[in-house]
Amino acid sequence: MNRSNSSILRSGLSVLLIWGLASGCGNLTAGGVGEASVAMSGDAPDDGPTPQMSVVSGPAQTSHDADGGSGEDDPEGQIEADLSVFLVAADGDLVPMTDGQVRVRVDLQGVEEPEIASRSVTATTYTHLRMVFTEIDVEVDAGLIINGEPVVGSIDVEIDDASLTVERPIDVEIGDGERVDLLIDLNADSWLQAVDPTAIPPTVDAQVFADLVTVRVR
Repeated sequence: MNRSNSSILRSGLSVLLIWGLASGCGNLTAGGVGEASVAMSGDAPDDGPTPQMSVVSGPAQTSHDADGGSGEDDPEGQIEADLSVFLVAADGDLVPMTDGQVRVRVDLQGVEEPEIASRSVTATTYTHLRMVFTEIDVEVDAGLIINGEPVVGSIDVEIDDASLTVERPIDVEIGDGERVDLLIDLNADSWLQAVDPTAIPPTVDAQVFADLVTVRVR
């Protein structure tokens, strides 16, 4: 093969390689890019459906009976939770919404709903929101009545393993350039009625907590 033909062949291969790389990059962004945000409330106004059962990692636990609450008192105080949040795509891909664990503080009455995550995501269909809690602490100032007695101070949501995973279905399709806002509602008033006031500190079963957490699309 002479030098001229060799140069032509190399040029042709270079063109094919560049075309292939460009074609591959186009496939990666074919779906476009949207945006998702996640906020959290201690106890948002109840305008959604009945909470669904959660998917929880770790051993099964027996729930307490929530027979002590009056249903008329609104506990006052705050919740601090350490968690990471993920969107789950229809194809099973896990999309992190937080950079590892974040600590979030919310009011028990849902007075404020701080945004805990906001980022660009692939435009596609998302079927679940996954929350991985490692610590949940409650400080009750007033308003929690169990068996006719007020309960105040620190309350611990017992997480026996290293973490507690909760998933909720969301059925969200994010188009190119579109945004979706999600709200994690901890529904604190409901699971605080299951507190065991005889424990030191008073405790709530993690399964009770997990079963009552909801996610809304706003």
